[in-house]
Amino acid sequence: MDVQPALAKAQWANAMGLAFGAVLGGLLPDVFGTTALRYGISIYDVSYVTSFAVMLAVLVYTMFAIAEEPRPLNANALRQGFTNVPSVITEAGLLALKHPTLSMLLAALALFLMATNPVEVIWPTYAKPMLDERYANTAIGTLTAGYFFAIAFGAALSPHISRVFRRRHAVTLAVLFSCLAGVQVALAMQGDIAGFIGVFLVYSALLGASETPASSILHRCVADRQRSTMLSLRSLIQQLGAALGLVLAGAVADVYSTPIAWSVGALFLLIAMVLSLVLAKRLTRSPAS
Repeated sequence: MDVQPALAKAQWANAMGLAFGAVLGGLLPDVFGTTALRYGISIYDVSYVTSFAVMLAVLVYTMFAIAEEPRPLNANALRQGFTNVPSVITEAGLLALKHPTLSMLLAALALFLMATNPVEVIWPTYAKPMLDERYANTAIGTLTAGYFFAIAFGAALSPHISRVFRRRHAVTLAVLFSCLAGVQVALAMQGDIAGFIGVFLVYSALLGASETPASSILHRCVADRQRSTMLSLRSLIQQLGAALGLVLAGAVADVYSTPIAWSVGALFLLIAMVLSLVLAKRLTRSPAS
């Protein structure tokens, strides 16, 4: 069974939620800011109050709308959960090391985040000087929403892109990584806001399209009992890659410039592309591996 369409729908919903949250986060302080000041709070506290209310609504919705079989209560479960964290990480790490397919996939994803996370974090400071100071904050908020909408659009496209490559997810991943590398260099070369917005939205759509092929490979390679642990390990490795990428990009940007830092990051995407091609050959030879 190809799980990519379901994963794409979940990612689309996640990105759409982020997009609407970005719109509301920019709109609420402007609309209700004066009221907030009259009550002695910051205009930005309006967004926090709204976020808290939405979180409560999500909690209630989750409790009543999602059916789950009750499990016996165990007073020691929480304590055991925390004490088992090191052994769970060790077990997942050993599984990945013994499984060459998983090792290559996780390495490619770490490189992917090393390259793209600095763009996702630094772009507002890079784009803001291109804007008129009178509407720079509004424009950045709007573009942030556009960024998430583009990710949602890319996620919706990902099953169709996968069909173009006959559901060979590793090949799809390699193509997307190569496209991301080229677009990231193009983004670094933009000097005016119109060109930056156009390239940035294409870049965001590619980010959205690249998520589900990787998830499909991971789901294919692990058993049901290992899936939750492996997803946690994947998240850990990706965040470590993102953190390392931010440190490297920040250092290069300080010495040279942000465009140079982003262009250097594109090299990590090319290495990830090579790993994905090797992974594709391995999956072709041994579909069960």
